[in-house]
Amino acid sequence: MKKLSTYLFLILFSFSAPSLGDDVQDFEIEGISIGDTLLRHMSEEKIITQIEKNKPAYNYLTEDFGEVYLYDKFKIYDDLSFFVKPNDKNYIIYSIRGSVIYDDKIKQCYAQQKEIVKEFSELYKNYIIGEETHLFPWDSTGKSNIHNVQFNFDLGYTITVSCAEYEKSLKIKNNWTDALSVTISTKEVDDWLRNY
Repeated sequence: MKKLSTYLFLILFSFSAPSLGDDVQDFEIEGISIGDTLLRHMSEEKIITQIEKNKPAYNYLTEDFGEVYLYDKFKIYDDLSFFVKPNDKNYIIYSIRGSVIYDDKIKQCYAQQKEIVKEFSELYKNYIIGEETHLFPWDSTGKSNIHNVQFNFDLGYTITVSCAEYEKSLKIKNNWTDALSVTISTKEVDDWLRNY
């Protein structure tokens, strides 16, 4: 497991040990960084379609951002998602998340999350870490939850390692899967998501 974790971690982040003064663009997920244009990876038509399709998930928020999913044959992740501004014709990426499916294997998800967090903590000892588990408010059964470990950087961005577990009937209805996610976000997206 240690060998797999180290391999996974090194591919999750393509970097050469950024210092505290370095920028979020030094971090990549599958070769994509905050500040890149999403148009390099998909057409404007597909971006607009994805934003519209995913809009109902954020109907409690203003329309400052839209979420776009990208399914491809990635090295590590099963899918990627991005937050972009719908009115930005360059579709600059403000947040990027890579997810690995751990459906009905939540214990393995937590074990992998723990390994990634441990390795990241050893590299970046000076960053603030927050950890929380919360239930999804839209699940009346109280069985869907997400466990986040978040690294807060001086420049206002965050890196979050999460395990999400969904109630069985919701998974079937919505075609959702339990998953491990690594997310890099700007403060602007984090503030927007907290605004509910």
